[in-house]
Amino acid sequence: MPVEERRAHIVDAVIPLILERGVEVTTREIAEAAGIAEGTVFRAFADKEALIDAAIVKVMDPSEILAFLEDVDPTLSLEAKIELIVSVLHSRVSGVVRFMTALGPRDHARHAGPEGHGHRKPPLGEVTGVVERLLEPDKDRIRVPVATAVDYLRILVFGTTMPFLTTGGASDPSELADFILRGIAKEGD
Repeated sequence: MPVEERRAHIVDAVIPLILERGVEVTTREIAEAAGIAEGTVFRAFADKEALIDAAIVKVMDPSEILAFLEDVDPTLSLEAKIELIVSVLHSRVSGVVRFMTALGPRDHARHAGPEGHGHRKPPLGEVTGVVERLLEPDKDRIRVPVATAVDYLRILVFGTTMPFLTTGGASDPSELADFILRGIAKEGD
């Protein structure tokens, strides 16, 4: 197996283990989950921290969500697009939050160099741009500029994925999409 493929295989195996056990996961457990010898982990990564760093990069990579959103039909109804966008973003952000919570506090300065994940442009702008393009055909139905609507949408989605910000009642993506579409007032008010 080529080195990059082996590294990707090990990273894919470690992500669910981190979600389950956090940084307490052992290299033996990682090797077992990947179906490889423990020494192979260290031939692919300098140490466990380097493997965790690679897992962070993978979890934070926006490629899949960008590809999904770019394939959404822009002629769908505004309601259908909002529900789809909210559902996808909610799932994505929830997954990232769960993963980062499982890791616990990290030394973010470690990732600022060219080898860390800090060198990559934050995905927020890319995702925002795709969502704005999806909503642009409906700009006449949106009360605020599309960019502002996307900011509100993103803030609400992000906020509902933070366990310390909610009581759990605001976590249903369908309900959130409806709230974004119709606001806080009842119809007729």
